[in-house]
Amino acid sequence: MNEKAFEYGGYHFTPHRKFRGKSEGDFFAVNKKMRTDWELGLFSDRSRKGYKTDYSYDDFYAASTDKDCDIFRCEETGRLYVPGANELFGFNATRNKDRSDAR
Repeated sequence: MNEKAFEYGGYHFTPHRKFRGKSEGDFFAVNKKMRTDWELGLFSDRSRKGYKTDYSYDDFYAASTDKDCDIFRCEETGRLYVPGANELFGFNATRNKDRSDAR
């Protein structure tokens, strides 16, 4: 894995890791760990609440130093992120299914 940082949308991201497959859970388990990060504001829809900077899945990976990585760490926020079709989602790798917080 290439852990060299890259810039996208005014932030610096470092490739963190790939999803762990079955040990991480199915699509629904992984999806429960993802959330919209209103503070980061990287969305493809400029009219969306919290929009700060344009986001494109293809452009994000074009800028990335690791094209196979699934989870990235933002240098400025210290948080993990997962590229989605229309936004860069926050990712809580430690969130367990019994928690019901809506961060």
